[in-house]
Amino acid sequence: MSLEYDFDIVAIAPDEVDPEHGNTAVTGRPPVRAQFRNIKTADALRAASPKIRRIFLESGFSLDTVGGTRSSGYFRPEDSENRLVILKRLFANIRNMGVQGEYCGEFNFHHFLAHVRAAKPGHVLRSPPTRPVQPASTGSARPERRTLVGRLGFALGLAVILFVLLKLLAAQGAAP
Repeated sequence: MSLEYDFDIVAIAPDEVDPEHGNTAVTGRPPVRAQFRNIKTADALRAASPKIRRIFLESGFSLDTVGGTRSSGYFRPEDSENRLVILKRLFANIRNMGVQGEYCGEFNFHHFLAHVRAAKPGHVLRSPPTRPVQPASTGSARPERRTLVGRLGFALGLAVILFVLLKLLAAQGAAP
């Protein structure tokens, strides 16, 4: 099963900015983080080796998730610049720190990179999940009635059990 690697850019509160990694003085923009939309993807990143997690965290990703309403493969056009900055930092960190031999678990770098390349800006919203329509019941809620053969078989089986039980009781009563 492939994970969904969609992420959104989320503004973070100024008091949550790590002074070592905050870019507000350089860019003049509010600090942002990239958060995956799917909790399974964030969990897969949390389960990866500490070095992989550090690469993503220092690049501007968060291990939290955000419930996105966008369709897979799309991001908000106004996030393009922040997205590009975070991805450039990520690729620089991967080059500088290296990921060779690190445990990634379910998180697949190749799928992540393919998704990043294919993602497009757009306001395409995901349709809300719908329940499958249940066909209308044609009959009543009562189960089907037993057939005559079934009733006769049940009665015959019950008669045999009673006959054996009576025979057993008679044998027990006859013995002193």
